[in-house]
Amino acid sequence: MNVICQKLQEDLRLRGLSKRTIAQYLTCARVFLRYHDTATVDHLSTEHARAFFLHLGDLGRSTATRAVYHAAMKRLFASAGREAVMDDVPRTRVKTLLPGRALTRAEVQDLLALLAVSPYEYTFFAVMLATGLRISEAVALQVDDIDRRAGLIHVRRGKGDKRRTVMLSPRTLRLLERYWTVVRPKAPFLFPAHFVGARNRGWADHAISAGRMAHRLRARQGDVPHRVRSHDLRRTFATWLLEDGYDLRHVQVLLGHACPSTTARYARVHADRIAQTRSPFDRV
Repeated sequence: MNVICQKLQEDLRLRGLSKRTIAQYLTCARVFLRYHDTATVDHLSTEHARAFFLHLGDLGRSTATRAVYHAAMKRLFASAGREAVMDDVPRTRVKTLLPGRALTRAEVQDLLALLAVSPYEYTFFAVMLATGLRISEAVALQVDDIDRRAGLIHVRRGKGDKRRTVMLSPRTLRLLERYWTVVRPKAPFLFPAHFVGARNRGWADHAISAGRMAHRLRARQGDVPHRVRSHDLRRTFATWLLEDGYDLRHVQVLLGHACPSTTARYARVHADRIAQTRSPFDRV
């Protein structure tokens, strides 16, 4: 790793960015340096940066991808003490994706019926609905994250490497116990990947990927016009809780969203209240 990338990595770590974001920014920095065939940014100007972003546009890179590059380039030049280089490089306007939707109870029941043929998939997506976890958080769950005694699930690998706690309702616990007995996944992961070898089939030594589970969800629904996405389950979780009268701050903590203001950072939702929260899954 060259000097400027090393300095960038150190600066990003000091800022507390997640390992995934750091790796992404370093990749962007290396692509930019290769484009200009250099190992330093000392001699590069605003025009060099603008030329690179025009190049990304010519390659057909998405607006979201170019926005990530822009953020990475700002950090890269800041690490070299040349923040002003990016001042006249407009940030790509990211296209807003069509919003998802909360499901009705009938839609949830229909979806669970489709998933019932696979205890593995049924349990995985039911847990998402029951807890509001992101799909990336659900695949990372381990056996030790399930706190039966306290009625909690500890999310240790949340977005941005942040930790939080969500409720473990009695029904969700019974579902996990039945899943563990029937499916017998390989610990420490709750949802390990499947291993298919030349002579046998079993469990891999790592968790299944979020992309693989998203693919399974699509496949179970076939060619229906409006397929349910994994994030729709999270949105359903939030919507149903709000409809049940839980305050916005409470739901925000359960979802692990960033605090909207400095004042909100001091608000707390205690573990005993989280444990007593009625899961939307219990209403299906």
